[in-house]
Order: sequence, then structure tokens, then C-alpha cells
Amino acid sequence: MPFAWSLTRRLSVNRLPPNVRVKRSTRGGCFCGKSSVVSWRSIAVMLALAVLSGCVSVRYQRPGRQIAPRAGETLVFGRVRFFHDGREFFPWNVSLVGSPVATNTERHLWLLRLGRRAVSAEVHPDPDGSLAIWLASGDYALLGSTQLLASGAPPYEVVALLRVPAGPVAAYTGELNMNTESHEGGHLSYSELGEKSVTLLPIDIARVTLEQRLGTLPETPVLSPWCAGDHLPGFNDAKLATRAKELLDRGCPDAR
Repeated sequence: MPFAWSLTRRLSVNRLPPNVRVKRSTRGGCFCGKSSVVSWRSIAVMLALAVLSGCVSVRYQRPGRQIAPRAGETLVFGRVRFFHDGREFFPWNVSLVGSPVATNTERHLWLLRLGRRAVSAEVHPDPDGSLAIWLASGDYALLGSTQLLASGAPPYEVVALLRVPAGPVAAYTGELNMNTESHEGGHLSYSELGEKSVTLLPIDIARVTLEQRLGTLPETPVLSPWCAGDHLPGFNDAKLATRAKELLDRGCPDAR
């Protein structure tokens, strides 16, 4: 029985451990004792991951705030994009207008700190998929799911790997694209979240795009792209951290 699934069976969403506090705010954070966007439906999912060993602090860079170096952290920025049958849709764009695609557009993302099995609260990009967050240096896996369950754990998928370098103020990850296609009997293709690929803009253009939204960077960002493709280890792989490190050490040679 997978550890995460069995754990959520033992921990009722209405009986939280005494050291876990749930607060509401407008955007992310670290679930364990920090402010976070949560619902009782999603607490079981977070507990299934977060109590493995700890939690990952995710701090969002806001417009109007100075972008200055932070000790032990790097500003990681890029974009997460979703497509179905060639048409882009936006899971985080709250709108009264119906979705442009005829498929389930529910998407959920978390960051798993490899080696420590620590996880973030659910990651919430901007409505257009843009993401600019402060992370401690280290190796991470981006986990994804198309659903949240009130009990048990949804099928987590390792969407991509990421190495956050130590030292630079900012690191550009590129655009992580996930594509699904319609097939007879269902819309899913390749995997729940689709086939993954990474698009890299020239670093100067990526910098200008970020600065137009959030403010001036004090130095040129470094390139640290998402590692994506069908060669990634699975979430339940006992050697996930080891195999992920090997891929990142080699520069993700089979990336799409």
C-alpha cells in the first residue's frame, strides 16, 4: 500500500495534529505552520505529503516589492502552460466564461524537495501560468494531479525536475508545457497531465518579461530549466531522489 495513501486513511481531515495550524491567505506559503490557501478537501492531500518529513517554504514575488538578494534563496521564475488538442487553457484563471476546451481542466501542483521528502503547499501560478517564487537551493520534483480527493491520495505524477542553484539572485526555468489529446474513450494521452516539453526564451527576453511584471532584477538571471520528458522517475520510485540527481547532474540529456 503506498505510504501517502495509507497515511491519509489514518489522519482524518477533521483531526489535525496539534502542531499543524491552518490559516487562509490569498496565496501560497508553507502548509506546516505558515499561511496557505487550503480547503478541507485538500488538507488530506497535503497531509499525505507534508508530514513525510517537513515542508518546503514557497514565497511569491509580488509586484511593487523590491527584488533584492535573499540569503539562501533564489528567485525561480518561468511559466507553466497547459494545452488540450492544441488549445491552451488556464486552470488558475477564475472566469465566468466556460473553458475553451472540452475536457477536465482541473490541475494541481506541488514542489517536493528531493532527498528530504519535504513538500510545499499547493503551488498557485498567476492566471496566465506565470510563476515567480523564492526557493532554497537544492533539487526539486514538481508533482501534479488532475484531482483532489477528500480521502485517500490522488495519483501524483512527477511532472518535471528542477535544480535551484545557490548564489544567483534569480534563475529562469523556461516554459513548462503539458499537452493532452482527445482519444476514443477518454481525453487523456501519454499521462494524466499529458506530454511535457520545455520552451526557453532568450535570457534577455525572459528577464525583460519578468521585470515588466514584478520589478528590476539586480543582476542577470542564470538559466536552470525544467527537466521534463518520459524518462523521469515516478513518485513511488524508491530511488526517486537518486535518479533525479543523476539526471540533473547530467544536464537532463533527454529533455524534450
